[in-house]
Amino acid sequence: MSQVKIRIERDPAWWAAVAADPDVLPWLGEVTPAQVGLWAGSASVMPLAAEHGGFMFVQVAPTIVEMHSLFTPAGRGREVIRAGVQAIGFVFNQGAAMITTYEVDGNPRSRPPRGAGFVACGDWRDAPSIGRLRPFRLDIEAWKATPFWKGDSCLQ
Repeated sequence: MSQVKIRIERDPAWWAAVAADPDVLPWLGEVTPAQVGLWAGSASVMPLAAEHGGFMFVQVAPTIVEMHSLFTPAGRGREVIRAGVQAIGFVFNQGAAMITTYEVDGNPRSRPPRGAGFVACGDWRDAPSIGRLRPFRLDIEAWKATPFWKGDSCLQ
């Protein structure tokens, strides 16, 4: 199996192009691809990219980050899984103690993998322009209990 390499990617045009993909765009709600691109340059965001998309980790508290993923169809499947393992490992090794994210009702690709230690931590709730969301969390101890934990950042 080939190795997926992730990188810190702050180029707004790169992220805007991923967000503008016809299979990604409908899930952005009222957010534009250009706005997604601008987030990549924010000091409160760690944008980790693979070949066909990536993850944006937004600092919401000193040791808590919120994870957002954007992958075109070409990157779904193995690339998302391998890049996700590396990205989560990297973020935890940068000092995060918890990662939060959301599942979007009607988008099964947005459901975080329970095998990676994610657990639902609330009920479905309405979100303007996106629909219904269900929150999930992953704390570092749950991550360390998975077979994915390597004890290092895995950033290539």
